[in-house]
Amino acid sequence: EEIIILGLLNNNEEITLYRCSGRIKSVPFVKGRPTLLFNINYIFRKVHFQNEQAINLKSLSVQYSNFEQWIGKSGIQFSISQAENKGWMSYQPPSNIHLGNIGDLDLHITFSQIYTNPFTFDTTYYKGNLEQKTYLTIQNACNQPLDECVNVLLSFADLLSFAMTKPTSVIEITGKVDVIYSNPVQQADGTITLENKLLGNEVIIMFGLWNFKENSQINPLSHEMLFLFGDVENILGEVFKMWVDKKEIYKSVFDLLMTTIYTPNPYLHSGFLNIIQALEAYHTIKFEGAYQDKKVYEKGLYKKFLEVLKYFPSESVDKENGISDEFRNALKGKLKSQTRFTLETRLKETLSSVSSLLPNNFMGSRDDRELFARRASETRNALTHHDKEKREQAAKDQELFQLFDTLTVILQTCLLTELHFPDSAIKILMKRNRGFRAKEWRPPSN
Repeated sequence: EEIIILGLLNNNEEITLYRCSGRIKSVPFVKGRPTLLFNINYIFRKVHFQNEQAINLKSLSVQYSNFEQWIGKSGIQFSISQAENKGWMSYQPPSNIHLGNIGDLDLHITFSQIYTNPFTFDTTYYKGNLEQKTYLTIQNACNQPLDECVNVLLSFADLLSFAMTKPTSVIEITGKVDVIYSNPVQQADGTITLENKLLGNEVIIMFGLWNFKENSQINPLSHEMLFLFGDVENILGEVFKMWVDKKEIYKSVFDLLMTTIYTPNPYLHSGFLNIIQALEAYHTIKFEGAYQDKKVYEKGLYKKFLEVLKYFPSESVDKENGISDEFRNALKGKLKSQTRFTLETRLKETLSSVSSLLPNNFMGSRDDRELFARRASETRNALTHHDKEKREQAAKDQELFQLFDTLTVILQTCLLTELHFPDSAIKILMKRNRGFRAKEWRPPSN
């Protein structure tokens, strides 16, 4: 292991490799030097950090794919006068937006500034290009560890992906650091001494990201997004704080949802299983859900079950109807957990808890919703347990897609409530969303 490896790129640009774990690769019976291979956690371009303590990031600015479209704020103005045959383009960066604090990190949405090159004032231009870039900027005045900053920027990427309903990617991360440079200075007596000077420097930070290439090429349309910045402009900071908190409480739910969003072109079966399992986990964590108190069950019905199992003949005594010791012990374990709600019951309760926030015509009547819960549950069980007969009866093709889409809408609604969106806002978002994507499950026509 090497904490720091320093090097140069072909253009003499300084580069620091941080947290490196290596191994020696050599081929038996082949002459020549072995190759040393390293896995790198972080790469810093444009700087040499001599040791780990020197990595003091004052701030990080992060570009995300489709961030400009989601924010929807532009400082670029363009006008044309046909009569005068003239066109004007101007740019004034929008005002920065303060989101609040996550721990000791201060978060802002910032916009690219205007930079001029003093050596090009006399240049004649024949074409022009003006581009606004939008960043999540993390101010790190308390010098929090790099990992903590990265966790925040990745959590914000997850929130953006949830909002856009499509994966967003980190395009670039730049950081500002203070670097000590040693400059030779000639003294009055003619001697040369080295003096240290603290200067600000901008570095590019790189690390591995899952499915970066595929996700960076996805361009969702505004009407496909669950919500836009304009929908949460006054509460985005609080929404993000809740997102970070709820990720800890509902970790399995968020993991399953993010896996589904970030996986390009997933199999429909996999997406369906992920979302329905996420809803099952959500209900379990939020409501627990049991048909009977565990202590009452263990003293009553479960005790009777154990008595039946105890005196039921073994296969050595009754070869035709007896059971093995392994089966007997397995039944004890299975029967002990039978107070928990079934998946079907959990789906019914979850849907009922958010039904007032969904459009009035969402899936039709109460009977239709109960049939949906049964159909989704049966399909999950068939796909999970690989029962041939049940798989034949499970939802397929268009119906499976409709189940997947409907479950996704229910999970989105649940999470919006967890993020403390007002009920009135959720109703507007879900009604707008279903107006563009009305693909929910419907019972088969008679």
